[in-house]
Amino acid sequence: MLGAGSAVASDLRGIVPEGSAVEGSNAAAGEYMFQKGRDLLVKHVSVYGKAHLILPAFAFPSNTRYAMKALEAIQPVRPQQPVVFSSTSYLRNLAQLWKSRGLKVKRLSTGFMFINVALELCEDVHVYGFWPFDIDPMQRQVPYHYYDKRSPNKRWHRMPEEFLRLLRLHSQGALTLHLKTCAA
Repeated sequence: MLGAGSAVASDLRGIVPEGSAVEGSNAAAGEYMFQKGRDLLVKHVSVYGKAHLILPAFAFPSNTRYAMKALEAIQPVRPQQPVVFSSTSYLRNLAQLWKSRGLKVKRLSTGFMFINVALELCEDVHVYGFWPFDIDPMQRQVPYHYYDKRSPNKRWHRMPEEFLRLLRLHSQGALTLHLKTCAA
């Protein structure tokens, strides 16, 4: 099921085509979806067909609650939708790996974690929407999340440092980083 043409995203928006291999969510995206209702969550997940929905359920206690809610919402309606909870040891080892490579962060961002998952599982990784700055190349304001107006918590994440690592992986051919606005 995983292979060339697969994609990864870090939240539950319907931004990549059906047939994507991996989809991730963080607690904030889960909270947004549940505020809007379970039906919306199921609708957003359904665009990915039978793709695996990977959730960082045990990264933080709040994530566990939303991951369980997501599983309870999806399973009865979409039993064919595989829901996978990421391993705490995997997340810890991933953080240690990047720390040993000079990335000094308190916690890796969810997007960065799932890009790493995609690099391990997929032959062809395309990254959309990972832009760590307040202004895009066209000088437009960029929200941190698509669903709220909050600014990044720089105490937790070092998005520009993660972005530099992604640029390096892009230049080495390990992934394709898309920086332009997607065509409608």
